[in-house]
Amino acid sequence: MNQVSSFSNIEYVLLEYIISAKSKIIYMQAAELASNTYTSPASITRLSKKLGFSGFNEFKFFLKQEVNERRTNKNKSWQLLQSDIEKTIHLTEETNLLPINRLIAEAKNIFVFGTDWGEHNTAELFARNFMALDIYMTVIPSITELRWVSEKVQKNDVILIISYSGEGKDVTEISQLLKLKKVKIISVTPLTRNHLSNLSSHNLYYQATQLEGVSDDPNAEYNLFTTLHVVLDALFRNYFDNFYQ
Repeated sequence: MNQVSSFSNIEYVLLEYIISAKSKIIYMQAAELASNTYTSPASITRLSKKLGFSGFNEFKFFLKQEVNERRTNKNKSWQLLQSDIEKTIHLTEETNLLPINRLIAEAKNIFVFGTDWGEHNTAELFARNFMALDIYMTVIPSITELRWVSEKVQKNDVILIISYSGEGKDVTEISQLLKLKKVKIISVTPLTRNHLSNLSSHNLYYQATQLEGVSDDPNAEYNLFTTLHVVLDALFRNYFDNFYQ
């Protein structure tokens, strides 16, 4: 379409209908499409040729390939989520959650920090669950408050940090300070080598595969929080099973 210099008003009507109903048009004859758009089969043939096809049948074949490709990609993204959940469950089952929950049970103060919007929302829900068990956690709202906490926190306190990348100059510097003060850090990150997990005393991992085409930014976080919720809910349930009375 972008390579065609101009279209007539009738052709614009046809194009608008075709774009909005591709999955229906691949099963139509030219006469049916013409009836639905109040045009003529001849107009449909002219438009098909204008777009570089030999006729409407070849145009329909092209549309059918495009529709099938999108359906396949849609299924792939759903299968990808299923795979990520399965891998996250496996990673969690391979992790001994008891020492982590023992830290939570014995800590004087518990702080939870999410490095960005999605992680912060997950931190809020995590702390809310523990509130039902009379375990009260402080959710740190931003990196500024994390710096304040890092200056006052003691070695019998615990900080749980949730991060999609596990990187970032500020979080790395603060984690280094916390480690020097012998404060226990529980990191929650995807399964990659990162500074945060290296500086933490305990690590939790989840699988999060980016969807191709959503963003050119490799650190984009589009809808990657399902498996993060899985691993944190597993930690909560392990605490409930083993420490809550």
